[in-house]
Amino acid sequence: MYTLTIPGEKFFAATLAGVLALFRDERVQATETASISLDGDACVATVTRYNGTLALRHPGAAAQVVAALFNEVRDYWLSEYGDAPEPWRIRPAHWGELFGLFDLARTPESFLSSSQIDAERAAARDARQFFNLSPLFQSVAVERLGFGAGGPAAPGGGVSCRHEVHVAYALLRNEPVPDSVLDDYRKMDRTFRYDLEWAKPLLDVVELRGRLPAEKHRWVASVMRAAKQPITAETVDAIVAAVSGVPDACDFVDVDDALFAAGILSVDALPPMFNEPIALGTPVNGFAERLRQILADSRRDKSLDRADMERTQGRMTARRHRLEREMAQLSHGRETFEWANRMALAVEQHDLPLLLEVLDSPDTRNRSSKRALEEHYGIKLRGMNAKSRRRAIFGLCGMDEVGQAAWEAADAERKAAARKAEDARHAKEVAQRAQYQRPDGVVIDGAAHVETAIQEGFREIRDWRKGASKQYALVNVELGQARTLRAKDGTLDYARAMLERLAA
Repeated sequence: MYTLTIPGEKFFAATLAGVLALFRDERVQATETASISLDGDACVATVTRYNGTLALRHPGAAAQVVAALFNEVRDYWLSEYGDAPEPWRIRPAHWGELFGLFDLARTPESFLSSSQIDAERAAARDARQFFNLSPLFQSVAVERLGFGAGGPAAPGGGVSCRHEVHVAYALLRNEPVPDSVLDDYRKMDRTFRYDLEWAKPLLDVVELRGRLPAEKHRWVASVMRAAKQPITAETVDAIVAAVSGVPDACDFVDVDDALFAAGILSVDALPPMFNEPIALGTPVNGFAERLRQILADSRRDKSLDRADMERTQGRMTARRHRLEREMAQLSHGRETFEWANRMALAVEQHDLPLLLEVLDSPDTRNRSSKRALEEHYGIKLRGMNAKSRRRAIFGLCGMDEVGQAAWEAADAERKAAARKAEDARHAKEVAQRAQYQRPDGVVIDGAAHVETAIQEGFREIRDWRKGASKQYALVNVELGQARTLRAKDGTLDYARAMLERLAA
């Protein structure tokens, strides 16, 4: 037993591995090294600091020190837990202290002095090897404990150094996990994380242990957790009975359906929005009324078909399927006239930009609006080529081919002007990130550099070759002077946009 003493407080550890764990305590870390003392029955270790970090010093070569560290752990485990103890019998703090030792291989300064490390490096050079303590830790641990840094054999194959893995599967098998271990886990803020959430009910409900095969238990725990329903001593028997007919190789849907059929789970409550009234609005005309009906029918039918398909293909539980169908039916009656009225007014007001955006599209898009137009106005837009479809939209707005051509030409000009304005805006933003120095030494951004030059009569862009690159400048022909422009920093594009705007 070791006693680590700081002013006003004492800490106890059974092994040096436990002492090293105490170094992480904030109270110990904050204490001056000279005020820390370490005592033990056969204590040959001392406490020091290396680069401000607490460290142990123990006499002997690295192999002797590592052997002493693991010997202490083995001897303590034998005295505390008996011969060859199962991992789940060991308290998590002692397990953590053991695996904390493996970290020492990466920081030899935390347990070896500079002279000890120098000796190890020299021995490694003489043996034409790299200085690496990990193999030493691994071999000593396997010899003393039967496993290395990866941990002992874990259920399902492989190894695991995670203590909670071994405890979780022990609880699943209803092994006699010591109360001290269980109490330690109950005191933890968060237990059984990272794919082990299924073990939490086993810790809390003794009656669940050993009742279900591993895969089935995982899905039961997952389903109940998703449903936000705890597994209790009172419900265990009913849950086990409900899933008794479910194959061991089951999935979430299988278990959820079985618990739903047994009445343990119920259909989730409707989202709050369905309990709140909604203003549907008033149709502006018969077309809006028909379009709203088609939209509501289409969305309801799509939702129902999707839910039915997911259920048929085994990707949706029975209770979720029932909820999805109920929401689809209720949503049908909550379809507002907002979009239908907007489209109806667009038709009445000949709002070509909106009509073209919505209706001048492939048959797979905006099918409800196209169907309503066909039914109400007799304007066919589906099953047509792009040219005929577009002609029909203009015809809906009372335009002949001559009027259509004039509108499209004007629209192309509007779009080109908008693109130029956007390009100029972007070029200015880029240029504003560049820096230029005026002749008076003041530093300004690239956009201001261009604007000032143009205001001062520099209104011609010239370029020339300089080696493999091209140079650009704004030139004032009358003064015979030039102002630098660059393609990469946006000033060239911004200057072109500004001059084009002036020319227009």
